[in-house]
Amino acid sequence: MRNFSRRFLKIFLITAVSGSALLLLFDLVFFPLPAEKLSRQSSYFIYDRDGRLLNCFASPDQFWRLPVELDSISPLLVKTVLNTEDRWFPYHPGVNPVSLLTAMVDNVESGSIARGGSTITMQIARMMEPKSRNIGGKLIEIFRALQLEMHYSKNELLEIYFNLIPYGGNIEGVGTAAYFYFGKRPYELSYSEAAILAGIPSSPNNYRPDLNPEKCRGRRDRILHQLHQQRIIDSKILTDALKEEIPTERKERPEYAPHFCQTLIADLSSEIRQGGIRSTIRMDIQALCERLTLSYANVLKDKDINNLSIVVIDNHSSELLAMVGSPDFYDKKHQGQINGSFAPRSPGSALKPFAYALGFEKGLITPASILDDIPVSYSGYSPENYDEKYNGIVTASDALIRSLNVPAVNLTADLGIQDFYEFLQTGGISTLDRKYYHYGLPLVLGACEVTLADLANLYAALGRKGIYRPLKMIMKNDIKKSYDLLSEEACYMISQILSELKRPNLKASWEFTRDLPTVAWKTGTSYGRRDAWAIGYNPHFTVAVWAGNFSGEGSPWLVGVESAAPLMFAVFNQIMQGHEHVWFEKPSGLGTRYVCAQSGLPPNDYCQDLVSDLYIMGITKNTRCDIHKAIIVDRETGYELCRACEHLGNPETVIMQDWPVRLSGWLSNHNITVKLPKHHPECTGILAHGPPQIISPEHGTHFEISENIPAEYQQILFEASSGLRNRKIYWFLDDRLFATCGINERVFYKPSKGNHTLMCVDDLGRSSTIEFIVR
Repeated sequence: MRNFSRRFLKIFLITAVSGSALLLLFDLVFFPLPAEKLSRQSSYFIYDRDGRLLNCFASPDQFWRLPVELDSISPLLVKTVLNTEDRWFPYHPGVNPVSLLTAMVDNVESGSIARGGSTITMQIARMMEPKSRNIGGKLIEIFRALQLEMHYSKNELLEIYFNLIPYGGNIEGVGTAAYFYFGKRPYELSYSEAAILAGIPSSPNNYRPDLNPEKCRGRRDRILHQLHQQRIIDSKILTDALKEEIPTERKERPEYAPHFCQTLIADLSSEIRQGGIRSTIRMDIQALCERLTLSYANVLKDKDINNLSIVVIDNHSSELLAMVGSPDFYDKKHQGQINGSFAPRSPGSALKPFAYALGFEKGLITPASILDDIPVSYSGYSPENYDEKYNGIVTASDALIRSLNVPAVNLTADLGIQDFYEFLQTGGISTLDRKYYHYGLPLVLGACEVTLADLANLYAALGRKGIYRPLKMIMKNDIKKSYDLLSEEACYMISQILSELKRPNLKASWEFTRDLPTVAWKTGTSYGRRDAWAIGYNPHFTVAVWAGNFSGEGSPWLVGVESAAPLMFAVFNQIMQGHEHVWFEKPSGLGTRYVCAQSGLPPNDYCQDLVSDLYIMGITKNTRCDIHKAIIVDRETGYELCRACEHLGNPETVIMQDWPVRLSGWLSNHNITVKLPKHHPECTGILAHGPPQIISPEHGTHFEISENIPAEYQQILFEASSGLRNRKIYWFLDDRLFATCGINERVFYKPSKGNHTLMCVDDLGRSSTIEFIVR
């Protein structure tokens, strides 16, 4: 007997080892497991930040699938399915021989296939590789089940099962079944709902509640009674569950934030293959923006303005809280399905604050600095202000508040167009797809295209004290790269200036509160009045609004302050309710100093009118005022006197403003400043030397442009001779400043056809003029 036991054990071990080796050989070599078939193309379910469903989209093969983890499935549903489908699942190796034999006997007795005796693992194998329901198919199913048990744990197999199981029609997996039948997540199911979902897969179309509610009810009731008999649920739970109604319709898919959801799917599909996407959208702010946009659109449509877009950003986290692409997604007449938040459009003046911020950052200017606002030409480009007027000189603060074009272009020229262009790219403006020199200086005036989302996020960097973060649309733990775009000091100065802008008249119907929040804001209007922009920010939020027509059609009412700003403030005032009205703290690196009111520079001994100004300590230039000067004049004639001619008159010292040559003539001609007195005509000193003389070109010269010669070889030389006292020469072409150079420098001009007037001016304001013609 002992020898028999030993032989039996030996035979058993040899058989077990040989069988395992053979199974492993088949698994690895001959019939490897097609694991890729266990994951199928997912649908996309997009939720707001709090887990409320915004929208969903079927998979590319038009099935509804929402992969879920086992931990997010109700334990009640898991227990019900195991009790219904495979009570021995935790213990068998993928195949239950007793169940197979019992099923075989039942099938023989009935003369047909009454049941298959399949375990949950075998069902997974059948869903992975559908086969004919015959002996051959069953053998393959058994082999695949054994393979699955070798490759996956029991919990992993359960998770695969719940994500593949059919629930009727084009619904697969418990994630979508729980939503479309009950409007719930799988962990929120009741006892009745768990029994329904446990019963459907055995005959999906037969037990679908929306098609056959009574059959579904019967199947549910049998499962509930079975659970009660096995003491899994008590009598009270059974009674309550049996009373629950059977859903007779599938839930409709919601369509909140349609533009945002479609953009997310189109742009981020590679990152969200798992189907369930938790976005950064706040449902309350999104609904508010949609409501206000639709209401305001009714006001604008009478002005031939049919489209509006809004973006709201949380400045602290860079999360997108709301996005409205158009007032009505289903407005086919006005292309409502276009997402205006991501449509490239001309920003008008909305980029100007960043030129000023860079000027502050580099120490070139301060808010009180004086900027030129006179006619100027940059190689043929002559910017003009919106009202086609010039102011002569303006402070940087006033130029930004009034959104003047000429000072902004001059400042950008001082910064360098390439530096400004690269700054915008670093700040996330993704639509600058050409080289910087293709845009040129008009870039600062909006001679490019930007998206509302990019522009809003660039302004949000001002709201977070100069730190740039990419716009975040999905709630993830990963932190995208952030970096310093601007200094906190430069941002504070810009915010102070932009918060001083007078607000547009806001209609009482918008239900604004009296206690309006402090907001730094800027508007923009594109050329031809095709786009109107308004962007506002504070420490909490950034709100950006675009108004226009997707068709590109302009409207005389398309002005940023009139068409976009009211809606921006409407949103801001609503979302700030419940938030403390805080403002930016003055940075420690920012100082306050008194400067000359006329020059914007620290005062010299002759400056009398002083104003307070902010400056960045250690960065801002400390050059003293060179405008106010003490000049000796003759009391009687008013002529200027010098040491060489002081004896010719009755001298007295007066304080006068001596503006640079590029400005002095224009300012005095427009009665903004008083001309400096002429020098005494009888003086024989150095100041008596004459004005600069133009050597090239000669007066009256005619130039012919040849089409066969490259333009760079046809440039015209500007050259002049000047007294030794002069340090710079100023060239004015057709009454616009063309170039500034040293007395021995040459200047070249790429000619344009026409009659031209060329004037050369020295440091003392003396000039000579010639004319030439280009044909």
